Amino acid sequence: MQVSKISFAVALAMTFCGAAQAAVAGLDDVSFESYAAGAPIGTAGAWSSEGTMTTVRGPAGAYAGQRFAFLSSGDHLVQSFTVDTVGTYSVSFWASGEGRSLLFSSSDVAAGVFTSPVAVSSANPVNYGAGWHQVQYTFNTGAFSSTSSYHLYMTGFGSGLAVDSVSVSAVPEPESLAMMLAGLGALGLMARRRVV
Repeated sequence: MQVSKISFAVALAMTFCGAAQAAVAGLDDVSFESYAAGAPIGTAGAWSSEGTMTTVRGPAGAYAGQRFAFLSSGDHLVQSFTVDTVGTYSVSFWASGEGRSLLFSSSDVAAGVFTSPVAVSSANPVNYGAGWHQVQYTFNTGAFSSTSSYHLYMTGFGSGLAVDSVSVSAVPEPESLAMMLAGLGALGLMARRRVV
């Protein structure tokens, strides 16, 4: 009987924690593995490019897997995605060379304005140098609607930018963390009561 109570408490805690999780939809092929080495990135796959020399390189030298994207100076790598919950999200990718990332709302892109990014990895292009370096920045959804979507841009400068393992994920809200800790504490008390 005691075991079933603990199982029920675990299931209940997982349900509450799962309900609090936010999801990102539409961000695909984040490690560029579906492209052939040396292939230009066009409009057929998940990613599209603006410019002439955005290509996939490999099969060696990637941060993860066998492929990575390379953006020549002035080229842009683009993909859109949506989020399903109001909150703070983190954009993360691995970079080598010189460039930066910008995030625009779909309304800004639809208007063809591109002057008000929601967030940027840095105010100016950064020369990350040789080797892979993790880049992270956050954005908040602000006013939210079910059709809210974003366009993630990667831009190459100087001798070019290599990009791999791109992700967008929700940053847990303090309330969610508090709820999870309270649930774990309750489970600990139930387990202790069972032993005593």
